[in-house]
This record gives sequence, structure tokens and C-alpha cells, in this order.
Amino acid sequence: MTRNWFALGACLLMLAGCAHFSSRQSFPKHYTLTGSSAPAQQASSSTSRQATLQVARIAVAPWLQGTVLYYRLDYRHDDRIAAYAQSDWVSPPAQLLAQIIRNAIARDGGWRVVTGPAGPAVTDFSLHIGLDDFSQAFASPGQSRGVLDATATLVDNRNGNAIAQKHFHVDAPAPSADAQGGVSALNHATLQFTAELERWLRTAPATRSEFP
Repeated sequence: MTRNWFALGACLLMLAGCAHFSSRQSFPKHYTLTGSSAPAQQASSSTSRQATLQVARIAVAPWLQGTVLYYRLDYRHDDRIAAYAQSDWVSPPAQLLAQIIRNAIARDGGWRVVTGPAGPAVTDFSLHIGLDDFSQAFASPGQSRGVLDATATLVDNRNGNAIAQKHFHVDAPAPSADAQGGVSALNHATLQFTAELERWLRTAPATRSEFP
């Protein structure tokens, strides 16, 4: 009888271990954007502005409002978009992207103050970004890229006029044909977009002399 109870206990432990292992295997993965650890390029004194800037809330299409990690199979030519079942973002991509953009612009040193959409202060300019695409695109079953499409508009808050606008399309190769590879590619695309956005802002018509 003791042997039977021992065998039954061993079987139960094995089943519990298998269930635990299976649970770990199917547990969802949550990803984030890491930003850049490299120091930002400082703006020269001739282009440094005394103006203040608010980075407005990023506008996105309805399909990008959640935390879903999207991919599409471009090689099938059917224009459909799909979502990874066990992988997503920790927050909506627009929120992750906005934080990286604000930090990068503030580090750049081209503005006296940089605030977010909830900032209480009134600023001289506001930066509005529309995010049109943020997904992993497969050119073949084993080859994909992270794609970021966005339009940036700089608005003069003194009169409400849009004074500059630029569309950005950036992409970066994915190191693997899975969700982790897509996240890595989108992170690199984000850093490239942020760098291009900073360069564009430095040339936008909001000179230091306008703000004594």
C-alpha cells in the first residue's frame, strides 16, 4: 500500500511539473522600446533656441491605439495585417514613442524647455506627430523589417499657424523572423526616426532671435 501511495504521489508531482512547464511556455511576452543610451548631439549655440516646446499627444490610427504587436505578410500581396498571439507592447506604441521623443529633444539642447502633452505651462511652439504605421513587414517568410511612418507638424502657439511639416518613412531590418526580431527592428526604426526628427527641428523656422 505504501508503494502505491508513493507511486501516485510521484505521478502527481510529474503532472504538476508538466503543467507548470506548459504554463511557462505559453505565458505572454510584453515588450517595450528601449530608447538610445548614446549621448545626443548638442545643438550649436548659433541654432540653440530660447523658445519652449510642447510635444503633443501622438495621434494614431484606430488600429494602433492598443498594445497589440502587428505584422503583415507583404509577400502575399493581400494587404492584410495580423497580430502576434502571445506577444504585445507594455503600453500603446504611441506612448512609448512619445517618451523617447521628448527625452531626445530635451537632451538635444535646442529648446529652453520641452514638455509633454500634460504640461501645465504655455509653450511657444508645439510639435504634433501623426503615427500612420508601426509594424513588422515580411518581404518573405524569413525576412522582415520594422516600419515606422509618421508626419510631424510644428505649430506656432502664438498664432496657431503651422510653420513646418515633414513626413518620415523609416525602416530597419529584423534580426529574426518573429516577434522579438520585429521589436528589435522597430526599436532601431524609432531611434532613426528620432534622430531625423531632431535634425529637422534644428532647421525649422523658429530662430533664437525671435525670442529675446
